[in-house]
Amino acid sequence: MNTAVLDQVLIPLADQFESRTKARWYSFALDNKDYEAFRECMAELFAEGSVQTKGKGLFRFSESGYTKYIHRVRALRALK
Repeated sequence: MNTAVLDQVLIPLADQFESRTKARWYSFALDNKDYEAFRECMAELFAEGSVQTKGKGLFRFSESGYTKYIHRVRALRALK
């Protein structure tokens, strides 16, 4: 998995998950050059059960995905 892309998607997914609203879906704005790497990253996250998709580019963390990646999210937040 492309860790640079992973790091870019984890924080928005975690922010949306932590909002605890019913509409915890997130849509990413991408340019064409980043799309393929993003698609591969999200496909891997979906395959491992870490994200759910509603179609049309909407994604959210699953409970298990949030639990799996929260330590990395906290580290990324600390670096900002």
